[in-house]
Amino acid sequence: VEYDDHIEYKGKKLFKPFVEKPVNGDDHNIYIYYPPSHGGGQKRLFRKTKDLCSLFIPKANSIRRDKSYIYEEFLQTDGFDIKVYTIGPEYAHAEARKSPSLDGKVQRSPEGKEVRYPVNLTPHEKELARKIVKIFKQNVCGFDILRAKGNSYVCDINGWSFVKGNKKYYEVKNRKDI
Repeated sequence: VEYDDHIEYKGKKLFKPFVEKPVNGDDHNIYIYYPPSHGGGQKRLFRKTKDLCSLFIPKANSIRRDKSYIYEEFLQTDGFDIKVYTIGPEYAHAEARKSPSLDGKVQRSPEGKEVRYPVNLTPHEKELARKIVKIFKQNVCGFDILRAKGNSYVCDINGWSFVKGNKKYYEVKNRKDI
């Protein structure tokens, strides 16, 4: 059931702001809904298109009902997301980038690459990286961390683009003689 400031499912309430993610992990159209007390509306996040990665739609307040979605609490961060890349359980590299929910503009270097900054992971975040590699059995993978409320939250786990759909990677990775 949808209300102006929250949704309710099986007696549990999730108050705005909240995040709506498609169940299909290949669909990157993620919405953030804001309560009337903050002006309402929704922020639509999507795959980067040139220098744009989100748009604010002030009069849109209703959740989508066309597919299946996951709803999560919106976590207020310091304005950046952390991208973590792993190679095996013992190596992780992390970079921060400006959060797409801030102003929707992608920061780019003079060469046209998205601006990212090296980040030192906390011991807890390094342990999260080890667990993700082992649990998902992905020696080469990436995931996103949000730092909020003094904690680290994993919000997305994925393979690297050269791994996705690459049959050769999976055939070699799973061979016993390597």
